[in-house]
Amino acid sequence: MTPDNTTRFPELTVSGSPTEMGRAIGESFRDQIVELSELVLERFNMGSSRAIAWEQAEDVARRSFKHVADYFPWPLEELHGTAQAAGVPVERLMVLNARNMLADTSEGCTSIMVSAGSSESGTGFAGQNWDNDPAMAPLSAVITRNGAGKTAFTSWQQPGLVAYMGFNSAGIGICMNALNGPTDTKGLPWYFFVRSILEANSTADAVQAVESAPRSLTANAAMITADGPLNLEITPSTVESIEADSHGVLVHTNHCVHPELNSYNEEFEDRIYGQSFDRRSRAQEILSEKCKVSIDDAKKLLSDHDGFPTSICRHPNDDPKTGWQRSVISIILEPEENRMHVSNGNPCENVYETYDAK
Repeated sequence: MTPDNTTRFPELTVSGSPTEMGRAIGESFRDQIVELSELVLERFNMGSSRAIAWEQAEDVARRSFKHVADYFPWPLEELHGTAQAAGVPVERLMVLNARNMLADTSEGCTSIMVSAGSSESGTGFAGQNWDNDPAMAPLSAVITRNGAGKTAFTSWQQPGLVAYMGFNSAGIGICMNALNGPTDTKGLPWYFFVRSILEANSTADAVQAVESAPRSLTANAAMITADGPLNLEITPSTVESIEADSHGVLVHTNHCVHPELNSYNEEFEDRIYGQSFDRRSRAQEILSEKCKVSIDDAKKLLSDHDGFPTSICRHPNDDPKTGWQRSVISIILEPEENRMHVSNGNPCENVYETYDAK
């Protein structure tokens, strides 16, 4: 549980039933979960276009319980175990998991996906910077779940979330991008779909898990699989796939790319996170110069400052809406190798620590 040094996140491996895993997470990260349950709405409102009161947030959470129970009972059971062990109301943890449903928010990231054929090591990988709230860093951890009868997965996340960026034992890794587009409060919270992808046994299962349940918002799943890059732009009404380029490389940021969804870039222009188009173009430019892309190349790309401070590697700036945010972590997933690399802070200033599935 204790980090090896100041740059390494706490680590925990849990096994068993959903309740057993949830209790282990709640007991191990009680202090962080209590703080998160108290801070989540305050920090959400910092990046939101309108302030949300706890009464409103918990009303959204209560409505989500039945939807989640119908489609994703396993992680919901885990959530109850976590809340019980940490001594917090489960509604607060559902607010954490449903926070993207509360109102429009400003958060961003730059994701890359590299096929095995384009990778210097011969194995595919995916990576991203998470441009978000720096207050979340000390409340984060790397958790490996070995659920009974389920695909094992490792995720960097805030304890209390059912899943976040990570990889599984079936060779699937998922990064993600906030995306401009419609929402539907009757749909399910985004992180339960992330959980279903990380518990999928195959690419087809991952896609089916996303398509088979009602979705609450527009978001992007930037994945690397045994079949290569898989990018899904997901809306409440449709799931659209973005193909890798001829070299097996794909870049995604915070605007819609699929032709069927391009109209959202004008309709929801105010939801596009800073310099999304410029960051995508810059990452594509860097990758186009490589015959083969190494992990070190990916680290250099994710540390790029073209357009500083609202660059791929984002730093605090004077923007009144998002200037307090930064690249809180940078993460590179190698699911076929059962490992990931994570920087605790901007990658230009901090080392990447390696985490192996346990």
